[in-house]
Amino acid sequence: MPENQQLCVSPFQNKAKNGRRCLLCPRQCLIKPGQKGQCLVRENRGDNILSLNYGQPVAARPDPVEKKPLYHFLPGTSIFSIGTVGCNLFCEFCQNTELSRGKPADFNTSYTAPAHIISAALEHNCTAIAFTYNEPTVYAEYAMEIARLAQKKDIRTAMVSSGYISSAARAKVYRNIDAFNVDLKAFTEHFYKKFCRGSLEPVLATMKYIVSQNKMLEITTLLLPGYNDSQEEIKKECQWIKANLGTDIPLHFSAFHPAYHFKNVPATPAATVKQAVSIARGQGLKFVYSGNVYDRENSSTYCPNCGALLIERNIYQTKIKNLQGSKCRKCGYRLYGVFKEE
Repeated sequence: MPENQQLCVSPFQNKAKNGRRCLLCPRQCLIKPGQKGQCLVRENRGDNILSLNYGQPVAARPDPVEKKPLYHFLPGTSIFSIGTVGCNLFCEFCQNTELSRGKPADFNTSYTAPAHIISAALEHNCTAIAFTYNEPTVYAEYAMEIARLAQKKDIRTAMVSSGYISSAARAKVYRNIDAFNVDLKAFTEHFYKKFCRGSLEPVLATMKYIVSQNKMLEITTLLLPGYNDSQEEIKKECQWIKANLGTDIPLHFSAFHPAYHFKNVPATPAATVKQAVSIARGQGLKFVYSGNVYDRENSSTYCPNCGALLIERNIYQTKIKNLQGSKCRKCGYRLYGVFKEE
């Protein structure tokens, strides 16, 4: 093992015939000695599943929190963002294959202790840390320890995730996380199975769990022309959100740009994104936003009660307008989310 690597024994495993069973995500990989799970960052060594990307961030820097995207979590602030390599889904349209399909050996990284991430966040005047860039589920142990230490320093944490995690691991991994943006790829099992080699149901269960724990949730759906952008599917997604999560959960519709195995699929027209936003609002969702297109009006936050402009966004430039803490200055309506109290 290289001197700059510190491996971590996964708590999400049990003994199985011919190896160890990984219990972290719905794949439940049977990993034989010397082999890796499908995420490529969990390996059976010495009859134990080890996390190969523990303490190995390939990216660690402050970002606008809106970039995650998180619009109702400390808007207008910088969030210290980290990511490693690996993913437990296989999206044909992945926008970040360098990290999602990468291996720790592909990058010249050095071990970065969880405490160092806390220090770096404080040095950059960030009051929150985001687990992002690649899928945080596959570096769960690292994220868990950082979140535990962050809580002691009054630093909040957010996870930008596909939500593809097992029910057995969910409570432990999410225990100290404050906010989530879940990437809801589509709203059909067919799409998840064919284009992600996964399943929709665990993602829906994850979102319901987050809300049940009174943790903050935002949702992002990347619209792929001709694949998941029909009016009917968007309506069904919004109806499910309303019935199971409530009307306050912010929903982002993002434009796709050709990538990976979908390079021949055209970019999502801005009109498609705007139409999805309109449909979602028509279904009663209060906070719906457009992403990856220039759309100042549909990127801003308005009071659902009186219509006042509360947060104005122009790309990643954010201006707090008529918001005091979490309340509308005009009518006193309390916004869903986490805001800096004045």
